[in-house]
Amino acid sequence: MYHANREIRDMELLKAILDMCDVINIGLFDEEYPYVLPVNFGYEFKDDLIFYTHHAIEGYKNDLIRKNPKVCVTTHRFVDKPNKAGKLVHDFRSIMAFGEITFISRESGEYRTAWEKFASAYGREVPDIVFKPDYPVLMCKIVCPRAQVIGKAQYPIKKLEDIPFPESD
Repeated sequence: MYHANREIRDMELLKAILDMCDVINIGLFDEEYPYVLPVNFGYEFKDDLIFYTHHAIEGYKNDLIRKNPKVCVTTHRFVDKPNKAGKLVHDFRSIMAFGEITFISRESGEYRTAWEKFASAYGREVPDIVFKPDYPVLMCKIVCPRAQVIGKAQYPIKKLEDIPFPESD
C-alpha cells in the first residue's frame, strides 16, 4: 500500500467500517474481463471474515462461481464535504478482501445462520418463506482469511472514534 499509515488491519476497526456499508462488490473471474456485481450482505468476523449473500437460483454469476470460486470483495463509504475555507474535500473508508465463494446447502444449519446474519444487517426478521424447499434463492458465503482483509481510509484511523465521518473540519 502506497500510504501505509492509512492501512487498517484491526478487526474492530474493520467491523466498524463494514457496519457503515450497505453493499459489497464481488469481483468474479470471467473470460476477457472481470465480472463485478453489487450485492446486499450480512457478515461475521471471527478468525476469518465471512460474508453472506443471496442470489437467484440460475444466472451467469452462478456459472462463474462454479468455474472459479476465488473472488475479490470491496466495499466503501465516501463523502465530499466543504472544509472551513469552503473547498470541497473528500473522505473515505474502504475494505478489500480476497476469498472463496460457495453455495450454502439449504439442509445445513449454516443456511439459517446465513439468513440471520443477512437479515440483521438490515434490521429485518428472517421471513419463514426462505426455508421452504422451493424458495427460488440461493444463499452463498464468502470466506476471506483475516490476512486477506485490508481496510484503508483517507486519513489515518487508529481507534473506533475515528471511524465515523467528522461533521466538519
